[in-house]
Amino acid sequence: MLRKIVIAMATLGALSISAQTKADTWFEVEVFIFERDSQSLEQWINTPALQINEQAVDFITPLISTDITGVAASLSGCTSNDWSTDITSDCNTPLTSSTVRSHPSQVPVEIAASSPQQAYLNQGPLLLAQSQSRFKDIIRTVSRERNVKPIVHLTWQQNMQSKRYAKAVRILGGKDYSKQFDYHGQQVSNQSNSAPTYQLSMSDYSTLGNMMQTEQVKPVWELDGTINIYLSHYLYIENNLALRKPTQKLVESNRSEFNQFDAVNMQVEKTMQPFLQTIPLTQNRRVRSGEIHYFDHPQMGIVMQIRKMAQPTMVKPIDLGEPTQQIQPQPEQSQTFQSGVIQPYSQ
Repeated sequence: MLRKIVIAMATLGALSISAQTKADTWFEVEVFIFERDSQSLEQWINTPALQINEQAVDFITPLISTDITGVAASLSGCTSNDWSTDITSDCNTPLTSSTVRSHPSQVPVEIAASSPQQAYLNQGPLLLAQSQSRFKDIIRTVSRERNVKPIVHLTWQQNMQSKRYAKAVRILGGKDYSKQFDYHGQQVSNQSNSAPTYQLSMSDYSTLGNMMQTEQVKPVWELDGTINIYLSHYLYIENNLALRKPTQKLVESNRSEFNQFDAVNMQVEKTMQPFLQTIPLTQNRRVRSGEIHYFDHPQMGIVMQIRKMAQPTMVKPIDLGEPTQQIQPQPEQSQTFQSGVIQPYSQ
């Protein structure tokens, strides 16, 4: 009886993997976004800031950000003796999950993995290496045009789902405006631009996470948003992006000749103040795989291609780490290691 149960469970597991393999259709996506300096008469002063999908897959932030929680809190590193004892010491013990991260002032145009990647079953979207991209000639040609500035270029692989289950990919790039403007485009004061100084004792460390979360200034990227690709009989590209550009905004303020409570002599004063406008690019287009698609806009352009690829057939092996002891080869013996090479996928 037990043997029949084991065989039945194994059969169900195999059928589940087979169904998952058949249901998932993987594609390779390459995106190149550039900004154009055009004299457009259209204004976007009153466009609200873009709402970012927090559930989107973010390839870029982990590559460009650095965890500086211990540095911001002026904490020294822990030694092996500190971790093995229960005595409280002035080192960065993991008492909070909040972190302070450092971001560069400019995002690199090329976003890529450090080495060629391979997709596996039951894996999420995968960022590829620069050698696995195919837009080299396109980027060179577009960059030669006048008044064009490349912003971001990346390539990834993902299994396509229906719109309900599809995962959007976070796209960001360009300059960080957080020292001049807040997320909604308003100018910030010089006092808020200065980096916070942490002079805390370990007795204050219990509230460190909340303080860091409050005082840390999040980046305000020049380009931000998401690209969502889903499958509904056909492939669809859903762009929800925003380009930020500094400009001037007319601001009205009430001013009294005598005091602030004098409603009779109140005057309306109009002044021009710096403002970071949000220029949206929101489009949904049905596309075909293999074709190069161009999304046009007065202030930017997007070049995209969704390519067919070899479907994953294996589950990613578990990394057990390096063994503690390795057998050294004999002096007269030689070992040759052949690295794997990922062949380009045919369309």
